[in-house]
Amino acid sequence: MEELPAPLELLPHLPNELIILEILPRLPVKSLLKFRCVSKSWLSSISTPHFIKAHLEKSSQNKDHSHHSLIAHSSAPHIAFKNCSVQSLLQQPVTHATNVNYPVANTSSSISVVGSCNGLICIVVNCEQIHIWNPSTTKSNTLNDSDFIREKHCYTIYGFGHDEMNDDYNVVAIINPLNRVKIETKVYSLKSDKWRRIDDFPGFFPFYSWGKYVEGKLHWPGFSGKQDRAVVSFDLAQAKYGELKLPINGDGASFPLLGVLGRCLCVMYEYQWSSVDLWVMKEYGVMESWIKMLTFPSFGIRGHVPLCISRNGEVLIQFESTLKLYNLQGDSVGNPKIMNMDECCDAIYYVESLVSANANDKEDRRHG
Repeated sequence: MEELPAPLELLPHLPNELIILEILPRLPVKSLLKFRCVSKSWLSSISTPHFIKAHLEKSSQNKDHSHHSLIAHSSAPHIAFKNCSVQSLLQQPVTHATNVNYPVANTSSSISVVGSCNGLICIVVNCEQIHIWNPSTTKSNTLNDSDFIREKHCYTIYGFGHDEMNDDYNVVAIINPLNRVKIETKVYSLKSDKWRRIDDFPGFFPFYSWGKYVEGKLHWPGFSGKQDRAVVSFDLAQAKYGELKLPINGDGASFPLLGVLGRCLCVMYEYQWSSVDLWVMKEYGVMESWIKMLTFPSFGIRGHVPLCISRNGEVLIQFESTLKLYNLQGDSVGNPKIMNMDECCDAIYYVESLVSANANDKEDRRHG
């Protein structure tokens, strides 16, 4: 049984306001789920939107990554999701993964992890059935009306993020017909539980990748009308498109891959299967703020995923089924091992939270 941060018999001697506002928001989700059983008052306090937001803010700002986790998805020998501590990955040579119950367990269908935001994770089954899932609370939500985004002779790419202005979570589907006549955009609102179609994707051909969420916007790499490489952005609050310029790369660079590192948009260029440049946009929307943070070996692998950066400036990067730590000089400083983990397909970094996966489910809001 997990050791509690303080004996429960001592807590009544502290002012209730101090407990609710200062102590409880600093605790991990697992402890809070147990503490809801202490009293009706604690259950009510821990379930309020104000508390959930306060807990999320403190967890997100936790520089030692103690409330941060990694969800890894494997398909061999069978589909499974495993969870492990980011703090352990950064500080220990070996980390143990635990099994996680996910929304579509015991399925043989293909599963992709679209993205994470505020502790919620979006997964897609067979490229069309979409689930929003909070692995910390184990609650999930299957999006309705999937026929609205199902089209023939096309492929669909997705993005997932938070509309901060309306405090809503959105799934964005970009539907790209094979004949390239037009590229449709459809947006799902968790708050209304409805899809809507918005303006078609502007003169831009997006590369097949999941949207990266930064600063209230989703981002995809692709080609502009002049076949120049660029990044298209989609503002979730305003439902408007924008475009960001990429950093200047050297000769022989691969197509850019986008990522998120320390809440900043990042891009990776691979050079002839030998090395990878990792660029970070330190000030969002400012072209001059692109800096080349790191150059590391590619080991003949494409599709590297930067997962997080430690307070000491060490970057955790996924190389297919392995993880490596690099310092900012590009020197390898660690090869974290994960026990109880099969070959990894997707790994995604997330902050543990109490955020509900179903905004319209009263029972879900009341009990996490």
